[in-house]
Amino acid sequence: MTPWPAHGGQLSTLAHRFPQAPTPLIDLSTGINPFAYPFTPPGADALSRLPDPAEEEALRLAASQAYGVSPDHVLAGPGTQMLIGLLPILLSRLQSVEGVRILTPTYSGHEAAWAAAGVPITFIPHGASLPMPGRNIVTIICAPNNPTGHVLSAGEMASLAESHGHADGVLVIDEAFADFQPVSAASLLPHRALIVCRSFGKTYGLAGVRLGFLLGTHPVLHAMREVMGPWAVNTAGCQIGREALLDTAWRDSMGLRLAHQTQILRHMLHDAGLSFVGGTLLFSLWRTAHAQEIWERLAQAGILVRRFAWDETLLRFGLPADEAALTRLTKALASPAS
Repeated sequence: MTPWPAHGGQLSTLAHRFPQAPTPLIDLSTGINPFAYPFTPPGADALSRLPDPAEEEALRLAASQAYGVSPDHVLAGPGTQMLIGLLPILLSRLQSVEGVRILTPTYSGHEAAWAAAGVPITFIPHGASLPMPGRNIVTIICAPNNPTGHVLSAGEMASLAESHGHADGVLVIDEAFADFQPVSAASLLPHRALIVCRSFGKTYGLAGVRLGFLLGTHPVLHAMREVMGPWAVNTAGCQIGREALLDTAWRDSMGLRLAHQTQILRHMLHDAGLSFVGGTLLFSLWRTAHAQEIWERLAQAGILVRRFAWDETLLRFGLPADEAALTRLTKALASPAS
C-alpha cells in the first residue's frame, strides 16, 4: 500500500507522488459538499478588524435556529476539530473521567484527542451490544458514522443520554454529517450528560472557513469558550456562517440535489463491480477485493479517494463536483489495470 496521510484531502501529496497524473486533480477523499454555499463576499474590513462580540452572538443565534436549540446551548469555534481536541483536556479538569468508549470504526480525530489527554480508551464495534456505562465514563458515537453511515434512532440516543446521566458520565454524539438527516440528538437538549458536535464546512462546502459548534449545557462548553478567548471565530467566518445557517431554502434544495447526485454516483460504482457498505448524502463506502489496485489506478488518473489501513478492502468516495469529474472517474474505473 502506498503510504498516505491519515485523513482525506491533501492533493499536494497526490501531485507529489503521482506527478504524471492529469490535472486538475479531483479530490473525492473527503465528505465535503462539492456544491458550496453561494455566500455574500465579506467586505475588506472583515480582514482588517477583530470580530465584534455582536457578530459572534448573531452567529450563535443563527446556529441555534438551524439546530433547534437555545442560543445559550451553542459554542462556536474555529472548526469542530479544534473543539474535539479541547474537549478531553477540559472535561478532565471539571470532573472525573475514568475512561472513554468509542464506537468504531469511525473518525480518527476522537481517538487521537483522548489518547493525547491520557484517558484510557475502549473500542466497541458498531453493531455490537453497547453495555451500560460505568461511572464517570465518556462514550463517543458518530451519527451518521464516518465512514460507515451508521445512524441512531431518537430512542437510542435518548436512552444512552439517560444512562450516562445516571452514571455521572457524558455522551458525545458527533453529528458532522447530520444536517440532511431527519433525526438529531440536539432535540434532546437541554440534557446535562449530552454534548453534540456539529460541523459547518461539510454541509456548506466551506471547510476552509474553519467553523464548528458544540451544543449542550455541560459546564465544559463554558470552560472551552474561556480557553479559546474573545475571538474564537474570525469576522468573515461569523458573517458567512450566519448567512448560510439562516438560509433554510438553500439547505432544503441542496438536500434534494445531493440525493440525486448520490444516486448517480452509487449506480456508477455498483456497475463498476463495487459493493455498497453504507454512507450519507456526502460520501459512500464501498467494498472490493481490488480496493488497493483501484486506488492506485484512480490516483494515476488524478483522482483521490479515501482508503483505510484497518480494512484494505474499503474505499470511500465523495461526490464529484461536475460532469467532467464524474466522466473521468467512470473512465478510470473502467480502464484495465496498468
